[in-house]
Amino acid sequence: MPNPLKDEEIALIRRNYKRCSAETVTAILKYRETGDAGLVATIAGGIIQRYLRPEGEELFKNATLDTPLASLGVESLTMLEIILDLQDSLEIEIKDSEMGGFLTLGDVYRFLKDKVESRTE
Repeated sequence: MPNPLKDEEIALIRRNYKRCSAETVTAILKYRETGDAGLVATIAGGIIQRYLRPEGEELFKNATLDTPLASLGVESLTMLEIILDLQDSLEIEIKDSEMGGFLTLGDVYRFLKDKVESRTE
């Protein structure tokens, strides 16, 4: 999986995630080059934060792994948008049946880390 990215790929990632923080974009680029599963939480957190309303963003700053996604204002349509970005950024597939377990931030982070790590085994 780990490969040096071409200039076009870097430009596409920067364009697709321009509404995410610079830290998130950097993590996606580094993940794509190295496959480092340790970057998953940074990527997932940044993508989730991208879709939050201002009141949810404030809550996100103090969120823990036990924080319910619903308390951040993440409803089903928003979650679908988040999932699409997560799939693209991490180059994974998330089935509809797997999304039902995403109730807290920790659920999302653990699932993604497990999914990414299982690809490299």
